[in-house]
Amino acid sequence: MKKISLFLLLLIGTIAYAQAGAITIYNFSAYNVTYRLVGSQLNAFNIDCQPVVTGYPVAPLAPSSSVTYPTYNSSYLQTPAINEWYVISDENSIPSQNYNVSTGATIPPQLSNLTAWHTIDLNFSNGGFINLGVHCGGGGTGIFSGATTGNITATWNALGNNVIVFIN
Repeated sequence: MKKISLFLLLLIGTIAYAQAGAITIYNFSAYNVTYRLVGSQLNAFNIDCQPVVTGYPVAPLAPSSSVTYPTYNSSYLQTPAINEWYVISDENSIPSQNYNVSTGATIPPQLSNLTAWHTIDLNFSNGGFINLGVHCGGGGTGIFSGATTGNITATWNALGNNVIVFIN
């Protein structure tokens, strides 16, 4: 019983100090894709959404591959890695700055706990572009599917606090 209690305490602590939800991207298209991921405070005013967390992978996501980013602070462990996140947080009384998580910097919980996945901008090697995500302060509205040149389509699917992006 003691071991179960310790495990539950650890689990609750992990959930309490981590951003809500993971994002998984599946690239079923025939093209490499680079992207920009954004997390923000979705229930903030439309004008600012702070804190806003923005990151870019160090390499494209290849065709027929996928990646999951469980948290900002562990994103450097994934392939392709996101080593650095820029955080706009002045309205939260924490100066805006870059967090290079691959060198040990961590986005503090008072910022990461406020955010959820907000937007993904997809740039394809054939020149196509698709933007998907939810609108800040928009009560669940947003752009959840899109298409571009080369018959590439993408969808944003929210499952609880997790997001799954399918690229076909």
